[in-house]
Amino acid sequence: MPQTFRQHVHIFDGDSLAGPQTVVIEGPNIGQARDPGDGDEIIDGTGRTVLPGLIDCHVHIADEAQLASCASFVVTTVCDMGCMPPDKFRAHRAGRGPTRWLGAGLPAFAEGSTHARLFRFAGVGGDRAVHDVEEAAGFVRDRVERDRVDYVKVIADVPGHDQAVLDRICEEARRRGKMSVAHAAHFDAFPRCLRAGFDVVTHVPLDEPLTREVAESMAARGMVAVPTLTMMESFARSWVMWLLTRRAMDFEHSLRSVRAMKEAGVPILAGTDSHSAGVLYEIPAGKSLHHELELLVRAGLTPEETLRAATSQAARCFSLEDRGWVKRGFRADLVLVEGNPLEDISATRRIVKVWSSGQPVEPAAPAGDGTCVMT
Repeated sequence: MPQTFRQHVHIFDGDSLAGPQTVVIEGPNIGQARDPGDGDEIIDGTGRTVLPGLIDCHVHIADEAQLASCASFVVTTVCDMGCMPPDKFRAHRAGRGPTRWLGAGLPAFAEGSTHARLFRFAGVGGDRAVHDVEEAAGFVRDRVERDRVDYVKVIADVPGHDQAVLDRICEEARRRGKMSVAHAAHFDAFPRCLRAGFDVVTHVPLDEPLTREVAESMAARGMVAVPTLTMMESFARSWVMWLLTRRAMDFEHSLRSVRAMKEAGVPILAGTDSHSAGVLYEIPAGKSLHHELELLVRAGLTPEETLRAATSQAARCFSLEDRGWVKRGFRADLVLVEGNPLEDISATRRIVKVWSSGQPVEPAAPAGDGTCVMT
């Protein structure tokens, strides 16, 4: 397979911007820079930037076609935070498309919670809920041994599990070598997550902003955050979600929460909560990550910090040792865009070329705003 050269291109290598340089694709990996030879394809990178393929750290993938389309929007890895029924989980796990899929399978939820009502639409009844600490241990065992999940996901909002159940799930996940991820969309869930010791918390509150004390506690305990600002922005506009939760929702609280976490030193990852949920909400997979990056910049991250949140920092958190950086020997999951996203984060939308494991992927049309449609 001929190598691909991008000459005179700036490179965001997962940590910082360098260039102009040359990048070489050699088979499925990034090769050593050298002078081009006969048969090599040469691409002029003048005025363009190469990035690692982006990682969306919170998705819900509907089907194989949706998963395959993610790479066309430069998202070459996704972390699914709730995949049901089991047949869908197994199909995504076995997929060999251009986008790598990681998953949690069924999240732990409490009977009588908001998610219990929502899960009925996916055919998941109350008999699948976790009711006590013994069922909590069995839940983790089944996810790890039977489903072979990449991490364990729990719904930590109130009304929901007793603290003892959250504690036991985290304890069992650690014992079995799995990372624990908590859904926490309301302020009162965060102290519960801190007491239990979750590794990752996904979402930020709409009802009130995180305090400096909570953010500093998260940083002190090494907790990682996936704010999903795209979803929070959409929920704040939705009368349907207000009817379901009966809580005040102000998107400014979410933005202030991200600022508090950044100031405290909490690692922040990019995730959208992309989902096709019919009447509730729809956030398009792949495309929406560009909007998420812009919202993270609006919340106070620099463009460089934002790109790390979708590349190297995400790869480090989810133990993806072969991607997230533009380095020799890493997977050639690469994106070429017009302009410099470290000067203007919206440049990630101006997609020129995409490669997954060294193979070209047909890029999508300009990404648009990536927001969702809600009722």
